[in-house]
Amino acid sequence: MTQTIAIAALAYLLIGLVLGTLGPGGQDIAREMKRARGTPLSNATLERVPPSELRLQLARVLITLGFVLLWPLFTYSIVKDRREAAAARKAVAERAPGLWFCYNMGGCGTITCKDCHHSEEVTSFIHGIDSSVSGYQCQWCGKLHAIDSGGPGRAHVPEHRLTCECGGPLDRDKVVFCPSCKSKKLGYFMQYIT
Repeated sequence: MTQTIAIAALAYLLIGLVLGTLGPGGQDIAREMKRARGTPLSNATLERVPPSELRLQLARVLITLGFVLLWPLFTYSIVKDRREAAAARKAVAERAPGLWFCYNMGGCGTITCKDCHHSEEVTSFIHGIDSSVSGYQCQWCGKLHAIDSGGPGRAHVPEHRLTCECGGPLDRDKVVFCPSCKSKKLGYFMQYIT
């Protein structure tokens, strides 16, 4: 029985050692040590003396030992973080090209169609102390709307306000298209942001 426990403990430590040196744990530890070292520019900007190599190696050994002892917890966290990062990269890659209110437009500015040269001012999102204004586009006629969403704690827009005069639905989670020719080849020039 004691021999089985010793073999299990040795296997546990061996798996932790492999994951903490060559596996994902080792990669994360190496990345953090590099960040702790800093760059000449970041060290000069922060007016700090980089830690000595001896201190960095000692910290790496201690962190690796901690990882080896608790590798199931750390490995779960690392795998979870990497899956979330991969899902975020996939979502960005699958997102249709073009302008989006919530991704690559901010503040107030001007959209310009690259096909018909239509130009129009648009509000993507601005806020003050007691109010915020969000941009929406009618999915039928293409008219751009700026809707006051209220202030802190009142940022909910009632459903009846999310309808255009033409009866079409207003949306801010779809690609913005030209109100004139419906092209999605638009440029955006931000004038200000709050």
